[in-house]
Amino acid sequence: MRTFFPLALASAVLLALGIAVQAAIWPIGTALSAGNSIVLKYKALPLSSADLKEAQIGSLIYRGGLEITSPDGRFGGWSGLLVSADGTHMLSQSDEGHWLRARLIYDRRANLAGIGNAQLADMESMDGAKLGAKLEADAEGLAALSEKGPDGPVAVSFERDARIWRYDLGASLEVPPTAIPAPDDIKTLDFNSGLEGLTKFSLDLLLTVAETPQIRGNDHPAWLIPIPGVKSRATFQELSIKHHDPYEISDCAMSPDGRWLYLLERHYFGPLRGVVVAVRRVEASAIKPGARLDGIEIAKFTMHENIDNMEGLALRREPGGKTLLYMISDDNYNLMLQRTVLLMFEVAA
Repeated sequence: MRTFFPLALASAVLLALGIAVQAAIWPIGTALSAGNSIVLKYKALPLSSADLKEAQIGSLIYRGGLEITSPDGRFGGWSGLLVSADGTHMLSQSDEGHWLRARLIYDRRANLAGIGNAQLADMESMDGAKLGAKLEADAEGLAALSEKGPDGPVAVSFERDARIWRYDLGASLEVPPTAIPAPDDIKTLDFNSGLEGLTKFSLDLLLTVAETPQIRGNDHPAWLIPIPGVKSRATFQELSIKHHDPYEISDCAMSPDGRWLYLLERHYFGPLRGVVVAVRRVEASAIKPGARLDGIEIAKFTMHENIDNMEGLALRREPGGKTLLYMISDDNYNLMLQRTVLLMFEVAA
């Protein structure tokens, strides 16, 4: 994760051009919960505040979105995302070392409409204490390790102190982790643009991706990493993902059917363009040791849409077979300048 120029200035620029960036006519709600509970306030967002009729970007059909706030000072920085197979709840982790678990609410058309029963807890280190300063707490990637999704064991990749840890969240968010062995090469990644994306690739392998090429003009390094406790002969294997300038990779996620790897790409703020976000997908059959992955861009978002610093990506399958894609933003704790937005889409093709 890297912070970028405040989006408030982008909003001011767009407002000066006569483009609205908020939609006050959309519903507002409040979510309460018990036990590690926090208050969440949310309002529904159109895909574009400038064009309320806009309903699709590329191959992604808009199925609802929320702008979410909380008076709890720990809320924000959400850098990973998991959504349960039935869509009823989500899990995220922040790059300041916090968990967020919440229930997702849908309208009669099964579009995302609200969020409730929110719990926030501090992530723990191996000794049971909460994670320390940013160096230790910079959690960026999140992957489910079982069919329980966000309610079971998960893997978390950390960027600054590069490592991958396993947390068993079945009974509580307040649990110490165990280490998942990872290749020594992850320790050589750039201090603030290292491990960013993490997903379960197969029954016995994780896939993790670096945010940026480590040498200008090169590809993004990536690794296949065996999952401990799963019978496998797999070993650490390196591969790469083609860099699409000017984007950086902020997350990755496998499709529910295992056919596609989805990549969330982001171009940081520019005074005129704002932030640009893209979604790309790669045939899973191409993911092999030593491979150079590329893929096809299926959607591109600009500040015309209600986006922010999108860092978390999750997918699930809706009854009937439609693939749903969710994205969440990292507000960098710039509470007055950036937003936490949670968006849902249907993949058209």
